[in-house]
Amino acid sequence: MAVPEVTTLWRGGPARCLGGGVRTKKVAFVGVKVYAVFLYVDAAAAAKELGVRDRGGFFEGDDDYAAALADGAFVKALRIDLVRDVDGATFYGALEDALAPRLRLTGDMDSLGAFRDYLGGKKLAKGTALCLLWTPDGALEVAASTGDRAPASFAAPDAADLRIESAGLARALFEVYLGSAPASPGARTAWAAGARALLATETVKRDTRKGGGKGT
Repeated sequence: MAVPEVTTLWRGGPARCLGGGVRTKKVAFVGVKVYAVFLYVDAAAAAKELGVRDRGGFFEGDDDYAAALADGAFVKALRIDLVRDVDGATFYGALEDALAPRLRLTGDMDSLGAFRDYLGGKKLAKGTALCLLWTPDGALEVAASTGDRAPASFAAPDAADLRIESAGLARALFEVYLGSAPASPGARTAWAAGARALLATETVKRDTRKGGGKGT
């Protein structure tokens, strides 16, 4: 499934796609694709932060890049494209087992309830694109495009369908995909590679600036 390499979200600067993967479930012992998931980041802000971590000797393997993406104080968004019809309540239920224990510990079940109510009222038909955006100030913003054809990007609206002021929920949700037991291992591997590529671009830019400065 093709998505734009660079798009415009309702927050942050130009957002770059770091890659994607698929989420499957077993049906009669056969893996069936449920949705594709892609990660977008504010390219300039993410590259700058990755560069700081690299100079601090932070990176060794994929786990370190995934942690940097989860920890980074920049706009990032998961785009989930449904490849088959899924009831919103069913989709939420698949996430709840991972989210509820974290939110119960922090006493933030109201935020989880708001997320449940939003998804529970949706009919996530094939072709629906769901965007889950984590803001640097710690909120989760959600937008959905339903219908036979989801738009190529989420450029506009001025605000999301839903904003939940909960850094805990945003963190828990992104760790479903970036944590040590990801919902789509292939996507997590692709995002680590995408972060490496973004860091390499930032390193080249920094070195070029240094080289240019020496000649002046």
